[in-house]
Amino acid sequence: MRVSIITPFYYGNEYITEYQEMLLLNEKNLEAGDEIEVILVNDSPSEAIRLQGTTSAKRNWRVISNERNMGIHASRIHGLLEAKGDYVIFLDQDDVLREDAVATFLSFVRCVAKQATAGYQVIVANAVLEQKDSTSLWYRTDYHKKQVGNLKTYINVGTQIISPGQCLIPKELIPEYWMTHICTKNGSDDYFLWLLMLEEGIPFLYLDEPLYEHHFTDKNLSSSTEVTDESNFQFISYMREDGVIPVKDIDALEKMLVFKAEFRTANKMGKIKLAVSRMSLMLINIIFKLKSHTRYGFNR
Repeated sequence: MRVSIITPFYYGNEYITEYQEMLLLNEKNLEAGDEIEVILVNDSPSEAIRLQGTTSAKRNWRVISNERNMGIHASRIHGLLEAKGDYVIFLDQDDVLREDAVATFLSFVRCVAKQATAGYQVIVANAVLEQKDSTSLWYRTDYHKKQVGNLKTYINVGTQIISPGQCLIPKELIPEYWMTHICTKNGSDDYFLWLLMLEEGIPFLYLDEPLYEHHFTDKNLSSSTEVTDESNFQFISYMREDGVIPVKDIDALEKMLVFKAEFRTANKMGKIKLAVSRMSLMLINIIFKLKSHTRYGFNR
């Protein structure tokens, strides 16, 4: 099997050495017959990606460039259109995969294929989440692990996946709608993808291994809730205009996002008023927090 690892690069040469070493180790740990295809999408108008050593000559390591700065979502699509793999991993330039991550993903795929008749499925691994002053596993309870493919949780609580870097995605399952409706606001194109796939009934399976690490940096767009919300509301406007998912789900999703955005900026009395006015939604999120043991609070 072939896995295409697609990485948008935006002035990211400071990460290139560790990136190369990480994927060379993953190549080394593959079973015979398996292959990694590395596609680096240069989204930096004035800086070339500087591959070093043997990787610069590998035919399965390619650099493609956007004509101009286009953002994360468009860069991922550019890479996807060039990809030849059966599966895709969308990795960020500063993300880390365990040295045997790709081999472990493919071993899990083979194991599932022997037991299931559902065909291709999205595989979601556990992840190590680095924060400014701590590091922890993302999924820490059985309850939380079961939420990786629960559409209602994505609509009423939020995305259950830190990054597509912890996911092995069958290329043929990626919706065309996601490829033609680009989030120009960076931050939530992956959330957009999960919602579209879950609405189609595509199964998400959990792999109980921490194969991915999300580093904390001040540059992480996902750490900015305002930026992420702009991206959320952009893809919601697409879905609402085109009716690609049920209106009730769009309404519930928007209601949740607006509520949390208002809750974040409200003072203590304002938070109390919001909680009372949206009591059912508040309870859903509190129950989720208690059962999942998240450290990141109601507005995670």
